[in-house]
Amino acid sequence: MIEIIDIRQLEFSEWAELYKSYAEFYKVPISEEQLHVVWEWLGGHETELKGIAALADGKPAGIVHYRRFLRPLVGEVGIFLDDIFVCPTARRKGVGKVMIEAIENIAKNQNCSIIRWITADYNRDAQTFYDQFGKKTGWITYDHVMSDDKDGHDRK
Repeated sequence: MIEIIDIRQLEFSEWAELYKSYAEFYKVPISEEQLHVVWEWLGGHETELKGIAALADGKPAGIVHYRRFLRPLVGEVGIFLDDIFVCPTARRKGVGKVMIEAIENIAKNQNCSIIRWITADYNRDAQTFYDQFGKKTGWITYDHVMSDDKDGHDRK
């Protein structure tokens, strides 16, 4: 059975284990300090970052971090999925589908017009999965790094 809970119902260590695995997949180093910052954001920080977690048979199996965003050109509000991760042992068991359906319900309840997310161009498995729920857009993403650390431009 898959159950969706608010992410803060997880213990920090349970969430951190999943998030570190997510960062590792994308080859993004993440420090304990960064983990604590994100955990604080998920606790109601002004960033409005929220999260859900999926429990499979009572054990943490996946996480989604999301936030609302404004769409000025169309005068609407959407939800942006910053991070979506299903632990490898829980993949292809419906966890990702249930998490996206939970986000769809949140979006409907908040009168959001769209759910948007990005993934790496090399993450073909994720793209195949996401093709069930949305369509690829023609938009290209740019990052303007605001520090002297120009190596950080490839971080998610």
